[in-house]
Amino acid sequence: MTEKDLTRPLRDFIAPVRTTIHVEHTIEEALRYLRDKHITDEIIYIYVVDEERKLIGVVPTRRLLLAEPETPITEIMSAHLISLKGDQTLQDAMEFLETHHLLALPVVDDKNHLLGVIDVGLYLEEKVDIASARRRSDIFQMIGMYIEEERKPSSWRGYRSRMPWIFCNMFGGFACAIISRVFEIVLAKVLLLAMFIPLVLTLSESISMQSMTQSMQLLKKSHRSWKYTIGSLIHEWQVVALLAITSGIIVGAVSLLWGDGLAPGFVIMFGIMASVYITSTIGSTIPLLLHNRKWDPRVAAGPVVLMFADVLTTLIYLALGTWLLL
Repeated sequence: MTEKDLTRPLRDFIAPVRTTIHVEHTIEEALRYLRDKHITDEIIYIYVVDEERKLIGVVPTRRLLLAEPETPITEIMSAHLISLKGDQTLQDAMEFLETHHLLALPVVDDKNHLLGVIDVGLYLEEKVDIASARRRSDIFQMIGMYIEEERKPSSWRGYRSRMPWIFCNMFGGFACAIISRVFEIVLAKVLLLAMFIPLVLTLSESISMQSMTQSMQLLKKSHRSWKYTIGSLIHEWQVVALLAITSGIIVGAVSLLWGDGLAPGFVIMFGIMASVYITSTIGSTIPLLLHNRKWDPRVAAGPVVLMFADVLTTLIYLALGTWLLL
């Protein structure tokens, strides 16, 4: 497979789908229908179509085998499935397979008629037992490496894809310098606040990057609903709240050892709590937003999260200090 092949439309590569069942079938009828086809190929997914062969959903094999025979297919099928258009490229298919960890993808036309299927086995040079769950991670690592090899990125292309996001860090540094200049009076009068700035920034950056990593892991899940996504974010925000409170109390208590009184300690404590929680909340949502815009979160999320963490932490910390101490 060459780099030119990656830009060709999927309709040039799709394989016919024999593992289809009708939306009006019961499980018993669907199993009989599949047996009558005498399928010898490996069954990966079973797709549900209507009379016009429009793609309706997908049925997990386990449900098909374990549910009661008289159960309608519509009760066990999932209507939430990922499909590709015939005019999309082979590279699109490979990236979808890698991102969503799917072993095959259905390909449809503009009216959602099922045209065929794209299988991971088409792209791997060696024979892979895709039925082995133990090797699934290896399969998708191989696909990811294959994509990168076929792209053959030049140094200039890599520079162009990454440098714009580095500008985020530069912008964040400039913004922090301006904010520090605006609040220079409180820094001059309360030296303790200036001493703890590196620690406060480190905590915000570290915890927000942890939240970003959790969201990146969430993006790897192939079948995730909005309900599941929101639930995962809420769980992460609860964890971050505990981390923020613990960090704020510990650092605020330690700051009292410098003997500058309770007020600066309270500023440090609440500054850490507020900045860590806000920046980590942003950190957990940025990968999802970048993914929704079809930008690569692996390249863009880190610099963007760090920029927000630095700027917002500096602003919250010094504004709180000015409000409470001056």
